[in-house]
Amino acid sequence: MNLRNAANLIESEYLARKAEADANYRAAMEEHRELYEAEKAVRCAMLDGKSEQEITALEKAKQNIIDKLGIADVVTALPRCAVCGDTGRIGGKFCDCARRRAAKESVGDSAPPFSFADSDMSVFDASDRELMEITYKNMKIFCDKFPQTKNINLLLIGNVGTGKTCLASAIANEIESRDYSVLFLSAFRFNDICLKYHTSFDASRSDGLNALIETDLLVIDDLGTESLLKNVTLEYLYTVISERMNAGRHTLITTNLNEKALEARYGERVTSRLFSNRVCLTLGLAGKDLRK
Repeated sequence: MNLRNAANLIESEYLARKAEADANYRAAMEEHRELYEAEKAVRCAMLDGKSEQEITALEKAKQNIIDKLGIADVVTALPRCAVCGDTGRIGGKFCDCARRRAAKESVGDSAPPFSFADSDMSVFDASDRELMEITYKNMKIFCDKFPQTKNINLLLIGNVGTGKTCLASAIANEIESRDYSVLFLSAFRFNDICLKYHTSFDASRSDGLNALIETDLLVIDDLGTESLLKNVTLEYLYTVISERMNAGRHTLITTNLNEKALEARYGERVTSRLFSNRVCLTLGLAGKDLRK
């Protein structure tokens, strides 16, 4: 989905929510005489040219009635984006909310619902617990500093079931909660989007690839589990993350492969560029399989 369509979708959804809220408000006035009278008083004051102070007092009295009835949520439709008011545009340019929506609609994936608050260090053996506590603490600091971080690439390495996806999800959801755009994809899904771009002649073929390149944080989960497709997997992995690095955008990758296995699978050209100490922070997660 392009930015124009995303902005239009955001605006149309807001107008639909507003229309529903207006219908609920009219129904509430029919059911509650005191609300009807309060609304009537506000409108009459406006028509009679009353002072702003008087009108504000009447509006407050009306809101008090709404709060007392407990219907504020169903009779009011506030825009979800405080920056553009759910128009998707600011001063002739597209709002960041439109960019986030375009990416989501083009790719359609999101992080599992796991946050830092959900973390339970008691699931780890005593020998691993201290390391995981430090790791989670450092990653929370990373999120607090985002996007002004020392490293723009993160690599989480560990055996199956050591908590890589949970940690990646916590990072993704924390950053997304701060109104940055985030895409969370399995390596298989990433491969599929790149294959579609490589083989399709559809007009929207570039939407998915552009979303991968332009999102503030891209998470590729379980790298190494995808098929190696000729002229696709290695080439587009390198291209997408290189483009992101050149633009100063962050990429987080989780994998069961160690650094030697990564180089054997993806080649020295890819691993030296993407996972060098200069740009990449590599974290090793150890311990038993927590899923057993």
